[in-house]
Amino acid sequence: MQYLTEYDLNAIDNNTFRVPRFLFSGSYQKISADSKLLFALIMERQSTALDELGKESGYSLTLMKKCVKELTKAGLIQVQDPLILITQMRRIL
Repeated sequence: MQYLTEYDLNAIDNNTFRVPRFLFSGSYQKISADSKLLFALIMERQSTALDELGKESGYSLTLMKKCVKELTKAGLIQVQDPLILITQMRRIL
């Protein structure tokens, strides 16, 4: 049996991001898992360019459009050419 070393745990910790718990309750519960993960990536940076986000997430253009539309409709993000900005985060958290 192989165990994780402290080095392994640090490497894992440095390559992770958090998905906010509030996305799994209330009206946000109906948001797709893809959109929730995309939101977590956006939240990590507070704002990001759409093309950078597509490269990092590995999502297709069609899926990106669907997720951005879903997150915008939920009031979680705002799109301002060409940046995605998080809105209302202080009110939510």
